[in-house]
Amino acid sequence: MTLPDIMREEEGMPVDAAGQAKRREMRETRSTRTRRAKTGSGINTAAAKDPVHPAMRIYAAFRSTVMTVGAIVGVASILTFGVSLLFGVRPLVVVSGSMEPTIPVGAVVFTAQTPAGDIKDGTIVTVDRPRNLGLVTHRLIKSVETEPGTYEYTLKGDANSKDDPEPYKVKTAGKYVWHVVGLGYLAEFLQSRNGMIVGIGCGLALFALFIADPDRIASRRSKRNEEADPEGAEHATQQESHGTHS
Repeated sequence: MTLPDIMREEEGMPVDAAGQAKRREMRETRSTRTRRAKTGSGINTAAAKDPVHPAMRIYAAFRSTVMTVGAIVGVASILTFGVSLLFGVRPLVVVSGSMEPTIPVGAVVFTAQTPAGDIKDGTIVTVDRPRNLGLVTHRLIKSVETEPGTYEYTLKGDANSKDDPEPYKVKTAGKYVWHVVGLGYLAEFLQSRNGMIVGIGCGLALFALFIADPDRIASRRSKRNEEADPEGAEHATQQESHGTHS
């Protein structure tokens, strides 16, 4: 009999019972250490299984930028054309350079219909050409009332050296309000067949980006990981609880 056994007998504890108690204590110690290790690494394990991929970060930044730009463009378009309709302002695409550099080719001019007698000389106006040849946007040089409510306008383009060849008889004219450079090119393109296809494609792409929310994708991925490893998720939850109470 060994010295530890003799000491246990002197203490009144059977040898077998002492060994069993020692082994039980060792098992409990190992079990406690294992639980602590799992609990301490629960969050890290979950994070390792569900990392934020760099591509997802890039996608989230790209999506945020596109959605922001799309929202700004959408709101600006609604406000612009809403105000135009509300106040009778009409958008027109400039197709010639007769008003350059004041109004370049490809700009969209917004004009408000105004009684001809209320427009002063020097104002940019839009009127109908004689014989239904379309519209012209030039500067008013001289206005003469030929009969009540009817005026004869003499117009001239800023880039032209001479007045228009013949005067325009008008009762109302489109008074210049403002213009947007380059918008006419976009408007003409969107009215074409290819432009309509591109416009529809952009709309569908924006809708897809709106649906594919990175937070929603991450939530679904986290849920799948929890279903695949419920023990790890439980350990992570316990760790969070311990951190909260500590």
